[in-house]
Amino acid sequence: MDFINAIVLLLNYIFVPALSYGSQLALGAIFVSLIYGILRFAYFSAGDLMSFGTMFTILFTWYFQSIGISLGVLPTALLAIPFAIIISILFTLGMDKIVFSYYRIKKSPPVMLAMVSIG
Repeated sequence: MDFINAIVLLLNYIFVPALSYGSQLALGAIFVSLIYGILRFAYFSAGDLMSFGTMFTILFTWYFQSIGISLGVLPTALLAIPFAIIISILFTLGMDKIVFSYYRIKKSPPVMLAMVSIG
């Protein structure tokens, strides 16, 4: 019985958090690689965009819980994630249209686009 408890503790306190954190890092790396591969500039505010999406996931989860919407035994965040994705996509497209399209029309060098993405 102690062996099973040790395995459960190992999974709960080491394996699952490590898998979660590693998945977040991998998702960010894939995001940066895709942006660099498609647009040919280093998009430094990828972490900010991930934080923006996370913020809206938390806000929608809180809102759905406050009005009593849930998925039963499943986390309410699963219901909020699609809405946060849509808002993040709209934010990214708007930022691209307002900020980055100007520099692409001027045919600015990639270093200029990277500096603009920093802020």
